[in-house]
Formats: sequence, structure tokens, C-alpha cells
Amino acid sequence: MVISTGVLLLGFAITAYTLFYFSYIPRIGFERTIHLQFDSVYNPSESQLGLARSASPYPYGTVTLSPDIVSTLRYDVAVELDVPRTPNNTDAGNFMLEVNMYAPQEKGASIMDAIQGSANGVPGIAGQTPLASSRRPAILPYRSPIVELAYKITELHWYLLNWRQEADRLHVNMFDSVEFAKGWRNVPSTLKLEIQSTHGMQIYSAKVIFRARFRGLRWLMYNHRVISAILFVGGFWVTEVIFAGLAWAALAVFVLTGTAETKAEEVHEVAERIKEEPEPDNARMSETERSFPTLGGRQALRYTSPKIKQEEEEAAVAYIPGTPGRAAEADDEDEDVDFFDSGLGTSMESGASRRDSVRRRRGRAAVKEEG
Repeated sequence: MVISTGVLLLGFAITAYTLFYFSYIPRIGFERTIHLQFDSVYNPSESQLGLARSASPYPYGTVTLSPDIVSTLRYDVAVELDVPRTPNNTDAGNFMLEVNMYAPQEKGASIMDAIQGSANGVPGIAGQTPLASSRRPAILPYRSPIVELAYKITELHWYLLNWRQEADRLHVNMFDSVEFAKGWRNVPSTLKLEIQSTHGMQIYSAKVIFRARFRGLRWLMYNHRVISAILFVGGFWVTEVIFAGLAWAALAVFVLTGTAETKAEEVHEVAERIKEEPEPDNARMSETERSFPTLGGRQALRYTSPKIKQEEEEAAVAYIPGTPGRAAEADDEDEDVDFFDSGLGTSMESGASRRDSVRRRRGRAAVKEEG
């Protein structure tokens, strides 16, 4: 019973730690693909909603961050761009990347507010407060014409097989250990990327990457999973065993108390029933003498009826010197005595001889009274 209970509680402890791990440890990293918008390519005078909007001169894009981002946790944020090595991009030189993270939209704000804010030239997203902002520079790696020619010749077969492209991947760190306070208003829900350049940039794809920096208990549980699992499962199991033992003890005390009260009531009822019943004639204690042996050579214990004790005392008085009647009666009785107790031997033998003597005296006394 104890072993099966311990195994069952161990299973509960493992399940509890598994649920706690996945609820307490967030994703170590996640990424979002940003679909860039080029307003300079298509700029109608009016939108489908019938409202004018001003075109942005730079490529931009927005993504949703919830529910992967967590408060009170530090993140490293980076942007990856796949940029072709076109003459326009190489001639652009340095360009800027701007990233803004916005709080959740206030209640009541709608798409109409966002469109109106863009039309009025309001930066950012209407109805949302910027929580973090960063601007970092970027540039394509430079290659001289000779190096570029040699590189293309050596890598020509990969380009012909379409296993490589004439593009570079730029990895730009935008935030280092950025952290957000508790509360839904302090955790960003939307991210906006804008690529600012004097030349029209040509970009294959863009994405933003979040990498969490665990600290304290999260760091221990993530980087030392076996040790943390042993410690937490053992702690959960010991706690469950302690509470199970306390519950078991409380239940046992409750059951034993109820049983004792029930037995006491039954005994009380039996006692009351016995008091009410009449006492039978043969219920008195037998007047037969009994001897109980003892250990260590001590004198045996002997039970004597009160009547026999009284007769023995009367017989002992008969032997007191100076009592003529009793002495004469004793002389008559001694004539027929076949056994004289010298006091030697065991107590059981002396007790038996006295009883025989008393019975013989009683019998002679009864004969005399009849005569």
C-alpha cells in the first residue's frame, strides 16, 4: 500500500513539474517575417476607403509580437535582410534601419484612426504608444571589381545549379537586453521596421529575430534540465508525501476516535443491561479453596473462603492454653487424628492437612450434637 501510494505520488510530481516547466519557461527565441511595403511603387490618390493617404518614401513593414513576447524578460532583437548585389544597392552605401515596438492598441481605436494618422503625417501607428525605438546603420560588404570577378568565377558552377544567389544576408542587432515591465500596457504587441536610404533599396526578404536571455531560475531550468528536473520532482514528491501522511494520520485519528466512542457506548449499554438483570443464585463466588503456584521458591498463593477462614480461627482458639473446654474437646479430637502437621514441607501440604483436620473436627462435633 505504501509503495503503490509513493509511486502514484511520483507520477503526480513528474506531471506537475512538466506543466510548471512549460508554463514558466517561455520560448527561448522566435522570429517574424516582415512583408515590406513600397509605397513609392504604388501611390493612388485615394484608398479604397475614400481617404487620401501620404506615401512613405521608405520601405516598411509591421508584424504582431503577441503572445510570444513576455514581460520582465530580456531580449536581444536583430533584423536579417536578404539583399541582392545590384548596382543600385551597392551604390546606396550606408542606409538606416529603424525599429519601433508599440503597446497594445487602446480600446476604441480602429483602422480609421490609423489611416487618418498616416494621412496627417503622424509617425508610428495611431492609437498605439511606442515602448522601444532603435536606429542602426547597415551596408553591403564591399568587393573590388577584381575580387568580385574572381569570386563569381570560382562560384560560377553553384550559380549555374541555382544553389546560390548573388545576394548577401545582413544581420543587424537592433536591441541588446531590452526588457519590458509587467502589465499588458507595457508589453509590445506590434513591431514596425523601416529601411531608410537615399537610394531605392531592393530587398529579397526581411525578418526580425528575438532571442531571450534567461536569468535566475529560468536560466537554471533551461540550461541544466536534468538537475532541475531531479530537484523539482523530488521537492514536489516529498511535499506530496508529507501532506498525504498528514491527511492519512488525521483520517486515522478520526476513525479511531469514532470507533472508541462507539465501543464506549456499547460497553455502557451492556453495563446498564447487566445492572437491570437480577443476579442469579449461582453467581456468587465459589467457596472452594484454591492455590496458585509462584516462582522463585516463594510460598504459594492460596484463596480461602471466608467461612473456612472463620472455622480455622475458631480451631486455633481451641488450642490456646488455659481454656479447659476447648482443650478437653481438642484432646478428644486428637485421639482420632491420624496426621500431625509438623510445619515442615511445602505450604500446599500444610494447607491440605489443616483442611482435613478441620473437616474431621466438624464431623465429630456434628455427631456429638446428635448424640
